Amino acid sequence: MQTPSSEVPAGRTNRFEDRLARSGGPNARRRRGALRPDEAGRRGLGWKAWLVIDAVGLALFLAVIVLWPPLSACREKAREYGLYTGDTIEKCTRRGLAERFERADQRVKMLIRGSGG
Repeated sequence: MQTPSSEVPAGRTNRFEDRLARSGGPNARRRRGALRPDEAGRRGLGWKAWLVIDAVGLALFLAVIVLWPPLSACREKAREYGLYTGDTIEKCTRRGLAERFERADQRVKMLIRGSGG
């Protein structure tokens, strides 16, 4: 025999009401950033700290990408041919970085003007 939809077995009703009471009821609202009791001990780093960590990591990665080619070229040049008198690997690397930045600046200018390839 089928029960009407308005009738719910007693065991199911109690379980639902228990879960509803544990969750704070149908109208309960949580404070922003409020922790559940099971999360109280494991807060961890906030989003601002992770934003700083991500920004620093990205800056280091980009620095390595920009710095590595001139540095390795200067080391290779120093090992194979030797550097000019008074020149150091540091000066050579600075010159290489300046050339890379100048080339990048020229490319951005060409893109803005819509000229060049």
